[in-house]
Amino acid sequence: MKKLLTIAFLTTAGLFGAAIGSLTPTSAELVASGGAVVVYFAGQTADFDSVLNLVSPTTVGPFFQNHTTPVGTALNLGTFATGQVLRFRLDVTSTGNSFFTGAASLNPDNVIHVAQAPWAADVTIPVNGILVGFEDVLGGGDFDYDDNTFVFTNVTSTVVSPEPSSMILAAAGLLALAWGRRRRLS
Repeated sequence: MKKLLTIAFLTTAGLFGAAIGSLTPTSAELVASGGAVVVYFAGQTADFDSVLNLVSPTTVGPFFQNHTTPVGTALNLGTFATGQVLRFRLDVTSTGNSFFTGAASLNPDNVIHVAQAPWAADVTIPVNGILVGFEDVLGGGDFDYDDNTFVFTNVTSTVVSPEPSSMILAAAGLLALAWGRRRRLS
């Protein structure tokens, strides 16, 4: 019941009023798609204090202290090459934990702490983009991904696959292992 009331409040308050669909947990990366990447603070429901950081391919931050930053505040992170993976880290200053966009293996608890949904421009955040929500509790907390939310522009969301050369090397290694095993069995 508490979760239902929270969702009703957030919808009434307009926090997720422009999200297209619900936030879906994902290991998908945010990838630059051309133009300046701008991040907007979209709100928070967190008890803990936290800040966001861009950690790769360059370092920007910390920014957007969640309990003092007004919703709609924007920060231009700069222009990145199309296809460049952008890695973000949420530092939960109240607990000392940090959680990353991307694979669960990047997080100390091996749990995905990020969910995404498409975003349509509204009065507060007047651009289309990707809504990214973080879960800020070790172990995944309540898995609602609304503890801290941000809208990113000029990015796409994609699961990054290994480069073809890496895949060829892996395949060659597997073939060598199979050949070696076959020789031993003969």
